[in-house]
Order: sequence, then structure tokens, then C-alpha cells
Amino acid sequence: MYPRVLILPLLTMALWMPSSSQAGTFPFASPSPPMKARVVAHHHTVIAEVSADSITVNDAAGTQTYKITANTEITFKGDTTTASQLQAGMRVQVTPDSVDPDTAGQIAADDPPKDPKPRK
Repeated sequence: MYPRVLILPLLTMALWMPSSSQAGTFPFASPSPPMKARVVAHHHTVIAEVSADSITVNDAAGTQTYKITANTEITFKGDTTTASQLQAGMRVQVTPDSVDPDTAGQIAADDPPKDPKPRK
């Protein structure tokens, strides 16, 4: 008698079990549509123009110009450098001065960005 009692519940569970392609979904739920690939645009902050006393950068938000003073810390790839070594097109991160937001407190520059080749 014991095996007969288990047959009906086991059969019921087998019919309600989702297939491997439907795992994690409600048995009568319609399948979700396939996800579309998202294209993420990379916006680098790059130097647009640089002089001994100012730096202009372009980023996704627009253009910003900062004053460069004797107190501005300038690095290229982690090494201390001067504004004369910076060039237009280089990636850059400018941290405004804590007192004057129009003055660069720190400038960290790197090589120009290398955008991936477009897919065919």
C-alpha cells in the first residue's frame, strides 16, 4: 500500500516541474521576450587645450576650463610632471581645488583613449 500512496503525488509533481529551459519560472507564465543588447557609450574626459596657466577638458557633460597654479599637482601615469608635458587628446582626471572650484587642485593624465574597433 505504501508505494501506491506515493505514485499519485510523484506523478503530479513531475507534471508541474518546469523543463530546464523554463527553470525558475511559474509553470503557466508566458516566456519573457529576449533581452536586447545595450550599447554603452564610453565618454572619456580628455584634454581639449592646455597652457602653462590653464587646462580645458571635454567630457560627456561638456567643456570645463580650470586654472593651473603653482600648487596644482600634475601627474602623468603616476609620475610628477609639468603642464608643458600635457597634450590635447590625453585622458585626464581633474580634481578641483577645495577652496576655488575653478582652479585645478590635482591633474592626473594618461595616454589618449583607445576606443574599441566597431563591429561589422
